[in-house]
Amino acid sequence: MVRILQHSHGFAGFERALEQARQSKREVLFSQVTPVDPVDPLQFYEAGYQLYQGERSFWQDKSGELTLVGIGNAQTFTSNKRNDRFIDIKNQWQEFLSSAVQVGEKKLGTGPILVGGFSFDPRQEAELEWTNFSDAYFQLPAFMFSVDSDGQCFLTTNIVCTEFDELAKIWDRMQEEKEKLLGFAEGQMKDVKVVQVTEIEPEEWKQSLSSVVERLKNGEMEKVVLARKILVDFDGRKRSETVLERLRDDQADSFLFSLEVLDSCFIGATPERLVKKSGDSILSTCLAGSIGRGATLEEDQLLSDTLLKDDKNLHEHELVVNMISENLRALCQKVEMPSEPTLMKIRDIQHLYTPVTGTAKKDMSVVDFVNRLHPTPALGGTPTHLAMDVIQEEEKMNRGFYAAPVGWMDAEGNGEFAVAIRSGLLHDQHAYLYAGCGVVKDSNAESEYQETLIKFRPMLRAVGGTMQ
Repeated sequence: MVRILQHSHGFAGFERALEQARQSKREVLFSQVTPVDPVDPLQFYEAGYQLYQGERSFWQDKSGELTLVGIGNAQTFTSNKRNDRFIDIKNQWQEFLSSAVQVGEKKLGTGPILVGGFSFDPRQEAELEWTNFSDAYFQLPAFMFSVDSDGQCFLTTNIVCTEFDELAKIWDRMQEEKEKLLGFAEGQMKDVKVVQVTEIEPEEWKQSLSSVVERLKNGEMEKVVLARKILVDFDGRKRSETVLERLRDDQADSFLFSLEVLDSCFIGATPERLVKKSGDSILSTCLAGSIGRGATLEEDQLLSDTLLKDDKNLHEHELVVNMISENLRALCQKVEMPSEPTLMKIRDIQHLYTPVTGTAKKDMSVVDFVNRLHPTPALGGTPTHLAMDVIQEEEKMNRGFYAAPVGWMDAEGNGEFAVAIRSGLLHDQHAYLYAGCGVVKDSNAESEYQETLIKFRPMLRAVGGTMQ
């Protein structure tokens, strides 16, 4: 059981955690929450570059109610257990927390929190750009800066104590690093330039899509989501904070995320929530079926009306609604949703949108819901197992964390995960950007290709590139 001390004597709590580590001869987490003065979360993120390059994370929900910035890794949790990676991470986290000592005010978004994600399909063959990532990868930040819906700011400091640690030395070092991070003066970053943007075998991708359409017409399955990637080369190493800053300015109505692992960073701005759990309240999002935005209000309204009446897109959306509602019912006491979709409009594209809410059964963690919901038909297809096999055959690439769950979870099983679309991987002097589309029997290769070009735009702009 997690132990929460209701007083603010952080050093006394740290002593207690260290003594537990010495007596048990095992690691014990000490986690302290303190209110802090407001700073720009991106400034805090940038402040961690010198001390903890390759060990930073960023999360901001689409409503702006919670921002999390992680600096440094107090502990990492990984799993390569394929289909059991969700439960493996949940079990590792619960075991790790069993002897934890927490100090300070406990609110949603503070205290020990893991930030990370899962791979789309652990069966896919490894590719060089994803070698730093496991099939599940989560960070417990040494320092986590949180901003809640009221604008209140908190700093959670996490220290993993061992029996060999020297009390004063570790405590003093953590206080010094905390002061450096909070006292950082934002400087002028020199950005790098885009040298080249390369599409990866677009004609072959169209041929694969046409082949899948024929299989769909033959009734093998109902829907398959095919993705592709482009490569962006820079004249130097691209820093993730420059991309985050542009995404925050450009895609304020999306989930923003960044997860650095060594010399790689998975980063993006996705409109799609997979699931949010707060207490026993569950919220999921059905987002499938899309069309572009108009240059004028009249043109945009015409496109909206077209999307709401389009049989192909409505069918694609219905498949997602049916799957998500069915899977939520298995873990919830009750599930509710509207009878018809509405529209979610973001800068470059608009989607059919249906929210689904529920009341979780007892002792459910957000990871249980992630395990049940991933992959949705919006990112995999229907039936799921057949669609995933086709993706493996036809895409000829490893999606890595693209189109997979990325988010956070706390010590009580609360958390939120988004579906990592509109995303890319920064790796050294390159960026790999990903986009996909739902393929049904009425799909056309050229129109689906054009849809992926629209979906590439947000990330391409964010890294400073354009399509020719």
